[in-house]
Parts: sequence; C-alpha cells; structure tokens
Amino acid sequence: MADFSQSPLTMLDSNRAKGYVGLHIEQGVPVLDRDLNLLNDLLSATVRSVVARYLGSGIPTAAEGFEIAAIPGANDFTILAGPGGVGSALVGGIEVTITGDIAYSAQVGVPALTIPTVFQANPRIDIVYLDVSLRDIEFPEDGTLSNLADVGIQTSVRQKPEWVVLVAEGTGLPAPAPGHILYELARLSRPLNDPNITAPMIEDRRDPMSPLTVIEQRLRAVEVLLLLPQFGPPGAQFQPMIGVSMTPVTLFGLNFNVGGTPTVLFGAVSAPVVSATATEIHVTVPTGIPGGTYSLTVITASGQDVSSDQFQVIVLVPPPPPAFAAPGSQFNVVVGTANTPVILNGTNFDSGGTPTVLFGATPATLNGAVTATTIPVLVPVGLAPGPTSITVTTAGGTVVSNDTFMVF
Repeated sequence: MADFSQSPLTMLDSNRAKGYVGLHIEQGVPVLDRDLNLLNDLLSATVRSVVARYLGSGIPTAAEGFEIAAIPGANDFTILAGPGGVGSALVGGIEVTITGDIAYSAQVGVPALTIPTVFQANPRIDIVYLDVSLRDIEFPEDGTLSNLADVGIQTSVRQKPEWVVLVAEGTGLPAPAPGHILYELARLSRPLNDPNITAPMIEDRRDPMSPLTVIEQRLRAVEVLLLLPQFGPPGAQFQPMIGVSMTPVTLFGLNFNVGGTPTVLFGAVSAPVVSATATEIHVTVPTGIPGGTYSLTVITASGQDVSSDQFQVIVLVPPPPPAFAAPGSQFNVVVGTANTPVILNGTNFDSGGTPTVLFGATPATLNGAVTATTIPVLVPVGLAPGPTSITVTTAGGTVVSNDTFMVF
C-alpha cells in the first residue's frame, strides 16, 4: 500500500471545499509529499471539472463503446467495445477505454443479476451504469516503480483510470463513492418472472458526443454570449450629446462589434450606422425623429446595452414661407425700364436672411432694407421688353407673383 503522510483524496476534497485551485511551495522549508500531491491533484481536478462542465460526459461518435447487448437465453448482458474493437467514454473529464467485448458476469467482483419478483415493480427498471475512478498503481504491479537502477525504493505511485459496469436493480442511480464518477449506460425494463434479458428490454442511454468542430461552435457561442455590449462610464458614453437630424454621433464602450455590424436605437428609432469597432460606433441622428431626450441602445449578436446618458434631439422649425400680397397690389409700380425702383409687397419676406429676387430668370439688385412686408429692388438690366413674373426666395421657400411686371 502506498505510503502517504495524508490521504491525497482527503486532502483534495478538503482543499476544493475551501475554493483552492492551486498552491505555491515556499523556499527553505521541508517539501511535503502532501503538498506535491495536492498540487498535481488540484490541477487534474480543475481540468476534469472544466471538461465535464463544458463538454459533458458521453461516447465519442468516432469511437463508440460500452453498448449494452442481450445474451440470448441468459440473465446476463454483454458490454460491447464497438465496431472497431476498441471503444471509449468520457466520464466526468476522465476517459476510459474498453478493448474487447465482455459479459457483465465476467467482470471481477460484480454482484450476480437477480430475476424480478412479485415484491418488485412490474416491470422492474434496472439502471446499468459505468463506475469510473482513478486507481493507484504500485510496485510490483509496475516493476519500474522500484527504481532499481538508482535509489532502489518506490518513490511514487501512478494513477490509472479504471471502470466497472454495475446494475442498480429497481432503484435510482446510487450516490458515487468518494473519488468515483457514475455514468448511465442503459436501462433494463424487466417483467415479472422473466429469467432472461432480451433486446427489447434494453434502452440505450449513452450520449453521443459531438465532433470537435461542433463543440468549438458551441464554445464560441458561449464566448459570444459572454461578450455583451457595454457603454462607457456615465458622462462619456457618446459625443456630442445634443444635435439635430443627421448629426454625426460617436458611441463609446466595449464589445460593440460582436457578430458584425450592431444596431443602434435612439429610443425606439433605428439610427444609420456608419462604422463600428469593438470600442466605438459612428452613427447619425435618425431623420424625422421628434425632438426630445432619448436613451441610446446598442444591440449585437450577444445582447444589448442601454445608455444611462441621454441624447437631446433638437428639431429646427423652418421659417415661414414668403407670400405676395393679394393680386393687383403685389408691386408698387407695374411698368418700367432697367434700374426702375420697384417695391414688392407681401409677408415673411425677411425670414431666414436676405431674400433673392428674380425678374423672370434674371436676378434683381436690392435697393434698400428688406422688411417682413416689403422688398425694394431695381429692375435688372438686359430684360427683353414685355411682361414678366417676379420670384422671391427666402429660407422659408419660394413664391412667384400672380401679377406681371411690364418691361419696356
């Protein structure tokens, strides 16, 4: 029996219960076997835990094994190695291998199977399971462990995965012994007083594990779900924080480009995305959005985040359109030659800056101060004799006179 200062399994269980995942050896102190054993066991247990959690337990599709098959006319079954003669299973992060078919009863030390009785459920449901553990290998089982070429004594043991197939008759899967991991292989539906196990009684419960490419896709999907978009700290989530329609805005944060181009919402209105990186998104304020304050939302393949900062949308009210006075009173003179002073009458002539005036298609020169109701101009030089309409354009729009001016 291996000589340890403390049981490695007990040390591992107590340290994992405290949340330890590793240890460091200090200088100038005795090196204890339990510290070195614990270092190895913590690393191994962590790897097995990660594999079990993210890959699970099951039978690799390329190396099927541990299938349960009936033996005709017998209260027994065969554990199959699979089509290639060698099968494997991954149980709790430990891989075990079966190198040939073996009958249940041929295993060493397993209890004999019983026949259902009237005192049990009909049919009785038996669970066939794989019991996996790590066994210490010592000298003389492995002769090299004696170290005859140098120190001549055993200095360490080796750990080897071992398995046995057991049956829980009419009960659920039992609690595993310390250091053991259980994996369900099949269920037997055994009717009353039937002494033999037949193929229709066997329900395969093994899980075929996905190919590596599928597992990679699943892990990538998990990774994407963990990379949620996240705005920067309040007060620095986007810039500027106020603007009108089509104003360029830059959003700041993390994981903004997971899964491709993100979606950005001002409130519930989608904004055009110009470009996006992991830390910045360049958008423009949506057109037609009502004025007010809005939270911004970033949506990616992994999820969404809503800003705590608010963007204020300003809607500019256009100036009122210009209008001529009633027909018959739109100009103070209606005939003239080049450079004749003319006053145009109407409303909103001064909204939005200096207006432009056209006689037909020829620009006229302003001849004084523009007011809301009047525009003083000079008849342009070079007009062809005859009637022409007058056009006024301001920031609020364009209007064409009903009256005509007679050039002579």
